[in-house]
Amino acid sequence: MIGWRLPVLLGGAALLIAGCASQPRSPASSGGSAPSPQSSKGGGYYQNDGPPDDENIDLDAVPDAVPRDEPFSRYGNPDSYEALGKTYYVLDSAAGFTQTGRASWYGKQFHGRRTSSGEPYNMFKMTAAHKRLPVPSYVRVTNLDNGKQVIVRVNDRGPFHDGRIIDLSYVAARRLDVVAHGSVPVRIETVTPATIRAEKRQQQSNARASTPRPPQQARRTQTTTAAPAAPAPSTRAQTNSNRGRAIPVANRTATPNAGGDGYYLQSGAFGERDNAQRLKQKLGNAGFGRVSVVPPRSSAGLYRVRLGPFDDERSRALNRQILVEQGFSARNVDR
Repeated sequence: MIGWRLPVLLGGAALLIAGCASQPRSPASSGGSAPSPQSSKGGGYYQNDGPPDDENIDLDAVPDAVPRDEPFSRYGNPDSYEALGKTYYVLDSAAGFTQTGRASWYGKQFHGRRTSSGEPYNMFKMTAAHKRLPVPSYVRVTNLDNGKQVIVRVNDRGPFHDGRIIDLSYVAARRLDVVAHGSVPVRIETVTPATIRAEKRQQQSNARASTPRPPQQARRTQTTTAAPAAPAPSTRAQTNSNRGRAIPVANRTATPNAGGDGYYLQSGAFGERDNAQRLKQKLGNAGFGRVSVVPPRSSAGLYRVRLGPFDDERSRALNRQILVEQGFSARNVDR
C-alpha cells in the first residue's frame, strides 16, 4: 500500500516495493481501527487522508478498468516481501483467484505518489492495492451489502491492516458506496480478457434463448403426428397468442444442483495418488483455489482432482474457460 517502504531482497539487491511514500502510513488508514473523525460523509479515514476537496464528480463518466493482457511490472512482484513483521508471498498467476473480506480505500493524501508498480497513484482512476495478486492484474469487486460492482486494476500493495483484503482508489470506493462507511464486506474475483469474452458469449446466448421465435417459425417446427381437436373459440385466441413465446424456466444460476453439494470441476483422474497430488500442486501454483484430491470410492477406483464448490453455474463456467485456456483439462461434475 502506498505509504510503506518495504525492503526485500531481490537478486542480491534491496528493492523497495511499497509504492509511493517516503513517509510511512499507519495500518489504521483507509477505514482502519482508528480512523480520524474528519469525514464529510461519515466514513473513516486516517489523519490527513480523505476525499478530494471538490467531491462534485460525475462517477458515471469514470469507466471501469478494462482488462487486457500486459506484462507484470518490474516493480512490486518479488517472490515474497515483509510488512509489519509479516511475510507475504506474491502469486505467480491471478488465474481463478477469488477472495471474500473487507475493502477499505485511500485518497488525497497519497494522490500523485508512487505505487508499488512505479506508477503514480490517481484517486480518480479505477485502481486498487492487494497484498498477493500480481501487479498489474484485474479484479471485479462486489459490495456484498448492496450488490454494486466495479472492475479495478491492481497496481499497488496493501492493505496491511488485519481484516482488510483490498484497498480501493477513492473513485472506486465512491462507486461501491465504501466511502460513507470506511470499509464494507466484498468479494473479489479475477477478470481477464478471456473471462470478459466468456461473459459476453453467455449474455448473448441468454439473450438468444429469451428472444421469442416468430409465430410462423414455431408453426413450421411443430410436430404433425396427430391433429388435435379444434379448441373452443374462447381458447383458440389464447393458444395462438402463446405460439412462438419462450417457455419460462427457473433461474438456475444461483441454485445448488440436485446433489446439494454445489458446482464442481474435475481436472484429472489417476490410479496413483502421487500423480493426483502433483496435479493439485500444479493447479495451486497457477493460482487456482479450492483444489482437492478425492479418494477412490472402491479399490479399483481413481483419485480425482476436483475444483470447487463454485457459487453458481456462471462461476463454474468462467473457471472452466480459464482452466482450458491455461492448458488444463476441465469437465463439469456434480461432486
